[in-house]
Amino acid sequence: MAMWQGISEASAFSFDKDDRFYVKDSENTEFSSKEKLIRAVLQIWANQGHSAVSARALSRATELPTSSIYHHFGSMEQLFQSAQGYAHDAARIWCSRKLEEMNGWPKNGGVDSLARALAILIDDWTTECRDLAFAWSQCHLLAQRDETYVAAIDAWRDHWAAFWRELCGQAGLGRFAAMTSHIFEATAQFQLMRWHRTIDRAALDEFCMGWGRWLAGELAEEGPWRRHAREQALASAPEVAVQNGVAAAISIAAADIVEEGGVAALTHRAVAARAQVTLGVTSYNFRTSADLVRAAFNDIYQRLIQPLEKPVTPVDRDVPIVAWRDFGSQPRRLAAMEELMLAVAQDPDLRDFAPQLRYLRGRSSRTLLAGKLGGDAPISPLDAAIYSCLVSGQRRALIGRSEAEIHANLDEMDLLIAGLRAGL
Repeated sequence: MAMWQGISEASAFSFDKDDRFYVKDSENTEFSSKEKLIRAVLQIWANQGHSAVSARALSRATELPTSSIYHHFGSMEQLFQSAQGYAHDAARIWCSRKLEEMNGWPKNGGVDSLARALAILIDDWTTECRDLAFAWSQCHLLAQRDETYVAAIDAWRDHWAAFWRELCGQAGLGRFAAMTSHIFEATAQFQLMRWHRTIDRAALDEFCMGWGRWLAGELAEEGPWRRHAREQALASAPEVAVQNGVAAAISIAAADIVEEGGVAALTHRAVAARAQVTLGVTSYNFRTSADLVRAAFNDIYQRLIQPLEKPVTPVDRDVPIVAWRDFGSQPRRLAAMEELMLAVAQDPDLRDFAPQLRYLRGRSSRTLLAGKLGGDAPISPLDAAIYSCLVSGQRRALIGRSEAEIHANLDEMDLLIAGLRAGL
């Protein structure tokens, strides 16, 4: 039975004058002990990840005895479930405020108005509500390891679907509400990674305007900001220290550990044991933790794209329905890639991964898109990135959903692709 529950009282949430959700320190008597513990969980999820949440860490953060956790929640798991409910309810209030703010937006602006609103909302969500955004992402990962979080992630998914139905409906683009929600979901994950504020914000605008072109039935050209960011990502991409069989074996071991236990399990000692080499050999080939993450990332990425390097053939609709049947059946390497993205968003030492993940995505998706549009379609790097985000967001939104909902979603995707094909 799912343990997820929310805290419905609006007074439980705090927003500053700019509508930023914030977590106060333990000296703020405005919050009860129960609220302090929940907010401490949210803060640790955002800054360090789920593996860093412990009774001792929460006690240090709140200056409360560890017994308070069990007094208020009964268990750590129930605390996590309550934190998810709290985050979701705070997000619901934030979204209500955003809808109120947008009452006067130019709805007759069509796709351009919606595209600009999308960029603003992605940026606002990942800056004003960064802790909540991390809680949402963390919930998706938790649901893939523990079915008791499925109710929580379903609440998040229903919430965002309803939000984008409302907004797209106002713009007269309700038929593309689900697709726009998928774009929002996937792009928000990338926006959590901080690299260069000005470039990232300008490139986000260009990405969302590209999505607007898609909704208008046109492929999108890559703008100057995204082109510059992509060139910077290519130029700054660190080389992986895989120069011999031993280093390759260590990289494989690192990827296996991340797939099985997450980024938190990735240590030099664990990798050495998995690769059956000495700790000294592992440290010689990969000196830092960031080097190990880089090796794991590249190996996992290769595992993901290898099946896509084969010729693309049309697939029956039963294929995604089977693939998305539940969270527990999802490939561990997809969850591992999500964990790596969160780690990059949280750890300054991994910051150099951000431009690679944000601006080099879509290289494998180009092949899939070409298969749908035709090999001669003038697919730009931006088109490939949009399709990559769309497919990623669609998968996240439809895992465990009913066949009827999946079919309806695939119909909307077919409508979008048919519009692009007609515009060629």
